[in-house]
Amino acid sequence: MSSYVPPTTLSPSRIDSFLSCPLAFRFSSLDGLFDPPTEATVRGTMVHRALEHFYADTAAQLDAERMNDSVDQMLTEFKHDDDVLFLELEGDRFTRLGDECRKLAMNALQMEDPSAVNPIGLELRIEAEFDGVTLRGIIDRLERDDDDRLVITDYKTGRAPGPSFEKKALAGVHFYALLCQREFDEDATELRLMYVKSSQTIAARPSSKTISFTEQRLTAVHRAISQACESGEFATRKSALCKFCTFSSWCPEFGGDPQLALVEAPRRNTTSPE
Repeated sequence: MSSYVPPTTLSPSRIDSFLSCPLAFRFSSLDGLFDPPTEATVRGTMVHRALEHFYADTAAQLDAERMNDSVDQMLTEFKHDDDVLFLELEGDRFTRLGDECRKLAMNALQMEDPSAVNPIGLELRIEAEFDGVTLRGIIDRLERDDDDRLVITDYKTGRAPGPSFEKKALAGVHFYALLCQREFDEDATELRLMYVKSSQTIAARPSSKTISFTEQRLTAVHRAISQACESGEFATRKSALCKFCTFSSWCPEFGGDPQLALVEAPRRNTTSPE
């Protein structure tokens, strides 16, 4: 069984991938197999871009007209996007997708007072060193509140979790809080998940306890990934998510052979930034 060199970077998406299914993580992050986009992921990227445009000019009038203009600007950019073309989201399909994005962006506008938002970073790429690995992430919106304290906002275009899953959903923004602490030597005062589809916000306040827990979690995940890489053994984790998995044809849970994936499955053209 082949061993792997452990990854030198960790991001929320990589952590979620490994925790959801180590074998799928191996296929995507280590073997470099192609995990194609879905309409849902493309929609999410498009809404994020529209909201980035909306807040980019802090001197502008932040109203519905500007949001419509921001969506229009985004649609022009994405009309010939590689993922849009790959999924053949053209013509009427692109029009429908654009209408869905506009509705979600307008929902976001109604969820808060945009004039009270003081962004200092939009789609902000940030990284920091931790325990021999580089932590890397993209913060949708980093802002300061009225008391000049850091607030981290993460947009979500999927379904909001139930109360029993909120803690798990917040793990990603706690990761960003740790990044901010290490990069800026400053603690965030609030973490926010904005679920624009259901117009629901989930908020949390980080503390020394949550930062410590996040560090312990990262150490444990990094150790587990390193051990899997050294042994070459990446377990499967069967769940309801399996029906959406690109790699199920080569998964032992469904009678597949993981080694055949290296021969049969397409590979990414470029290395993922994550």
